[in-house]
Amino acid sequence: MLMDTEKVYTTSLRLYKNRPVHHQAYRYLKEYNKDIFKTKDDFIAEAIVYFAKYLQQEEDVQQMKLLNTLLENQKEQFCKIVKEAVSKAQEEAFEKRGVLEKTVQGELSDGGTIAENREKEEACMEKDLRFAEFYGAFEE
Repeated sequence: MLMDTEKVYTTSLRLYKNRPVHHQAYRYLKEYNKDIFKTKDDFIAEAIVYFAKYLQQEEDVQQMKLLNTLLENQKEQFCKIVKEAVSKAQEEAFEKRGVLEKTVQGELSDGGTIAENREKEEACMEKDLRFAEFYGAFEE
């Protein structure tokens, strides 16, 4: 029975008797579960893929541990940066609040000017609305 060589990968597996891991692998290969795997080839292929994925997961875990260690070592610096940013934001907010308070106090002490300004704004707004209505009539 000839196999189509384009459909088959070929490799060899040598297990040496004097190496304990090889002896253990040979024993597992002899006793593989034939209900799950149809052939030894399927068993070996699944084992290789499973172990390769396991090794990749282990590598990912090690990289995450390294990243966590680096972040932990930089924690004090991050806290310092955040505290400085919060302090700066608070200072800016207090400055704006102070300017706003002065503006409001100035407007309260000059109540007539506020009313005049408000009337001027409303008059301008009314003019803008009439202007928009005028041009809106041409669009219809």
